[in-house]
Amino acid sequence: MAKLDRLAQRFGKRVIHLAVRWMLDQGVTTALWGARRPDQLDPVDEVSGWSLDASAKAEIDGILRETIADPIGPEFMAPPARSVTA
Repeated sequence: MAKLDRLAQRFGKRVIHLAVRWMLDQGVTTALWGARRPDQLDPVDEVSGWSLDASAKAEIDGILRETIADPIGPEFMAPPARSVTA
């Protein structure tokens, strides 16, 4: 996280801003924000009005590749399979 934090600081932002901006710059049209309190939405204002260039995106991809040893795919969100009994 320290590497991403340093990268975010180059843009004058925090990691939360960098993460959402990265998703939006990948073409994601909606980023679901798991806020439980209104103050947790405060960072939203810092996500618009800027974008990541190709170099920054490549740097993020490199950081993720070297940091995430065992990536988990979206299948973890699927409901558990039901066993069918005859």
